[in-house]
Amino acid sequence: MLGNWEYTLNKKIIRKENYLMTLESILKNITKKEHCFELKSKNQTIRYIQENEYREDVYKYIEPQFIESFRKRIDKSRFLLFSAPGATGKTALAKHICYTKNGIYWDLPENKIAEYSFQGAIAESVGFENMSDFIKSIVDGENFLVIDAFDEAEASSGRSGVEYFLRDLNDVTQKSNETCAILLARTESAIFIKDFMYKNNISFTHYEIGYFAEYNSKFYIQNKLERDKVEISTIVTECIDEQFREIYRIFQNGSANEFLGYAPVLDALAASYSKEKNTVNLLKNITSGENSCNLILKILDDLLQREHNKFIKALKNKFSKIEEDIEWDVLYKKEEQLYRIIGMMLFEDTTMFGEISEAIPIDYRDEYLEVINTQLPQHPFLRVKNIDNNAIYEFTGPAFKDYVIAYGLASNEMSEFVNEFLANNSKYCPSQMLIEFYEIFSKKLILGEYIPLMYNSFKAHAQLGDMTALYISGDKKECYIEFNLKREDKDIYNTTFLLNDIEKGIYISQLQNCYIDIAGSVYIGNASGEARINNSVIICDKLIWSSEQILIEAYSPGESILIGNTFEVSSNINPRFEIKVDNKTNLKISASNLGNYYKLLKYKDDNVLESEDVGFINFSYIIRRIFSCLRSHSKDTPARKMDFIDNRIINKNEGKRKILDFLLMEKLLYTDEQDWLYKLDTDKLSAFGITWNDVRNGDFTSLQGLYKKYNSQM
Repeated sequence: MLGNWEYTLNKKIIRKENYLMTLESILKNITKKEHCFELKSKNQTIRYIQENEYREDVYKYIEPQFIESFRKRIDKSRFLLFSAPGATGKTALAKHICYTKNGIYWDLPENKIAEYSFQGAIAESVGFENMSDFIKSIVDGENFLVIDAFDEAEASSGRSGVEYFLRDLNDVTQKSNETCAILLARTESAIFIKDFMYKNNISFTHYEIGYFAEYNSKFYIQNKLERDKVEISTIVTECIDEQFREIYRIFQNGSANEFLGYAPVLDALAASYSKEKNTVNLLKNITSGENSCNLILKILDDLLQREHNKFIKALKNKFSKIEEDIEWDVLYKKEEQLYRIIGMMLFEDTTMFGEISEAIPIDYRDEYLEVINTQLPQHPFLRVKNIDNNAIYEFTGPAFKDYVIAYGLASNEMSEFVNEFLANNSKYCPSQMLIEFYEIFSKKLILGEYIPLMYNSFKAHAQLGDMTALYISGDKKECYIEFNLKREDKDIYNTTFLLNDIEKGIYISQLQNCYIDIAGSVYIGNASGEARINNSVIICDKLIWSSEQILIEAYSPGESILIGNTFEVSSNINPRFEIKVDNKTNLKISASNLGNYYKLLKYKDDNVLESEDVGFINFSYIIRRIFSCLRSHSKDTPARKMDFIDNRIINKNEGKRKILDFLLMEKLLYTDEQDWLYKLDTDKLSAFGITWNDVRNGDFTSLQGLYKKYNSQM
C-alpha cells in the first residue's frame, strides 16, 4: 500500500489543475544561451549537443502532448521536471532542448552518483579553476542544465545517490531566481524527486510527457523514413494513412490513440514500410480486438520473414552455379537472424551464435557468411550511426531491442549469454514491452534471477495515478509471480508467470507495494546497486542481503514486514541499512538470528504472523496472506491448492486455523469437485463489502464487518 505522501504526489491532477501545454509555452522563460564553456568531460557526461549528435539521435523533433501536473509556487520555477513511462522520448526531448536553447546536457547514469559527485562531475568537465564561474552562470541564468535519466541513475546508484545529487544541486542554486535545470525521469523516480523538492520548499513545475496526437504520430513515422532517405511521396503518406485506419479497426475499444501515440509502435510501423504495402496487408488480416503486444509482435515477425525472403534471394544469386539441391526455407529463419543480431549487438561477433545449417554444402559456407555479413548490417532491426567516421550500430528502437533481448532470455541456448550482458550493462533500461514479449516467448515461465528486470519493465507501464503491485507466492511444487497494474480502478496490465526453479531463489532489487510469501530464498539487491524495500511484505525461509546499501521504508497507512527463518549475507557483501519510517510500528522484522543486525533489532516483532491472539490486525494479516496467494486463470475464480494454505500459511497455529474454518463456514472460501483447491467466492466478498485487491494491498478497512462477525461466532 502506498504511503500517504507517495499517493498524494502520484495521483492525477484533474480539472482546472491539469493543463495541456506546448513545449514553447513551457520553455517561455528560457532564452537561447551561448556556449560559454569548453566542456571536456572524459566520458562526455556533461556536454553541449552538437548538430551531428542531434541529427543522428533526434533528426527532427516531433512534439508529444505535455500536461502540467504540479506547480510548487507560482513564480518562475527553479527546476522543471519531466516524467513519462518508459520509452516515450525523454532523451530526445532533453537533446532537443539542449540543441535549440544551447542548454548543457548531463547524462546522469554515465557515472555513479553519490555525495559530492555533483561538484566532482562539474570540476572534471570545466576544470577546478572554472568551477565557480560555471556554477555562477547557472545561478544567474546565463546557462542551464538538462539532466537526463534519473531513473537509470537510481537503478545504478540507488535512491540515496540521487538524493545526494539533488541536495547538492539545490545547495548551489538556492539563491537563483532563474530556471537552473530541467530534470527527466520515469514516473516512479519523478515522484521521489517531487517529494524531495516539495519537502525542501523548492520551486518547481512537473510536466507529464504524454503520447503523440495522431497528426504528430504520422509526422513521427515520416521523420523516421526521411532520416533513412525514403522520399515522402504520395504513396508513402497513403500507406501510413491506411496503416492507421486498419489499427483503428483492430482496436475498437478506443485504445488505438494510445497505441499509435507510443514511439516504439511508430518505430515498428516506420521500419515495416515498403512500397508493396506488406504491413497494410498484414494489418488487414488481423481481426479486431487484437492485443497490442501481439500486434507489434506480428509486425516484427513480418519484418523477419521479409528479411528471410530478401536473404534467400541474395543467396540464390550467390549460389547460382551450385548444382546441388538446397532446402532454402530452413535458412536464415527467425531464430538464426535473432541469434546473429545478439552476437553482433551484444558481443560484436556475427558468427558467435547462429550455426550454419547443414543444408549449406561445407565448401560454400564461407560464401554463406559473406551474404550474412552483407545483409545483417542492413537488417530493419538495426540502424547505423556515423560517429567520427566510424559506423556504430544500434537497435532501430526500444521495441526491436526488447524483442531481441526477450527472445534471447527465453532461449535455453542464449539466456546465459544475454543475462551476462545485461548484468554488465547497467545503462540498459527496458521498455514496457520487454515483459510482454518475454511473456509470449517464455510461455509464462520465468527464472528467479529475471524478476528484477521484468519488474523494471512492468513499472515502465506506469503513468501518474497508476497503482502497481507484485505478488509472489509458492513452494517447491509451484510458485507464481503476478504483476498487476491498475488505472482508475481498472486492470490495465495483469500477468502471472510460473517460476521455473524456486530452489535457486528469487531476486529482488527494488520493491514497492509487493507481497512475497515463498518456501525458499529471497536475494535482496546485487553488488552493483542499492536495494530498496518500500511498503512491502517478504515472508521466506532465507532472506539474503546481497547489496552494500539497503534502504527500507515504511510509510502510513502502509507498512513493511520482513520475516525469514534466518537472515544471511552474500559473499563479499557488507550491507549498510538505512531505515525510513514515519511510525516505528510500521516496520516489523523477524528472524532467528536478528541479533546479528543491530540496525534492524529495534523493529523486532516475532509474533506479527504467529500470534494466537486474534485481534483485528492479526485477523487482517492472515486474511491478506490467504488472499495474496490465490491465483485466477482467465475467467476462473481465484483459487489455491489446499496443501499450500494448510501447511505454509496455517500450519499448526490454532488462531489461524480458526480464521480458515470461519472463512469456510461463511463460504467465502469453498471446495467443489476440484477437491484439492480452496476457491474464493467473489459474490460472497461483495456481500460483506470486501474488496479483494484492497486487502491484498494492505488496506483492511473493508474487513471490519467480517471481523465483527468472526468475533461474534468464534
